[in-house]
Amino acid sequence: MTMQTLRTLTITLAAAALAAGCTPKSETKEAATAPAPVGKDAAHQETGALLADLMSPTFTSEQQGRILNMGYFMAASSLCPDLAVDPLKMGRAVDAVLTLGPPEQTDAEKAHQRDAVVMFLGMASGAMIGSHIEDKTQFCEDAAKVKGGAPETHLFAAGAPADPSTAPTPETPARP
Repeated sequence: MTMQTLRTLTITLAAAALAAGCTPKSETKEAATAPAPVGKDAAHQETGALLADLMSPTFTSEQQGRILNMGYFMAASSLCPDLAVDPLKMGRAVDAVLTLGPPEQTDAEKAHQRDAVVMFLGMASGAMIGSHIEDKTQFCEDAAKVKGGAPETHLFAAGAPADPSTAPTPETPARP
């Protein structure tokens, strides 16, 4: 696959995840009477369905919803300069997804599931970034409202994000 094909797939997956409400679809009476989505909304639903299909061999519906939810917070922290994911909260969220897995897993199966969570988090966040790049301002405003809620309801860090230093630390020459 070319890089452009991967980007297109990722964007499509993100859009569908967002349209699906970041949770698996459920059959309701309202859904049956609602008009079929068109345009970008239809693409969002299709992307979410594709991502869910890819995750279904490894994760339950609840785990899939949680992964998509974490992807939203990662996307918001990438697109919105005033938002950052709290690494401790994210770690607990990943652990919660893994806890929902079958208890009789071998160490190799647990390692595979952890690797799969990381991979699907990347796919989910990339897809959401791609689907909101054109409406970034509104997306960030909505995410800021989520951050304004109770701290236990979101994965954002308190306060403004800190810019990590990526510059190498200069070594001090030894004095004779």
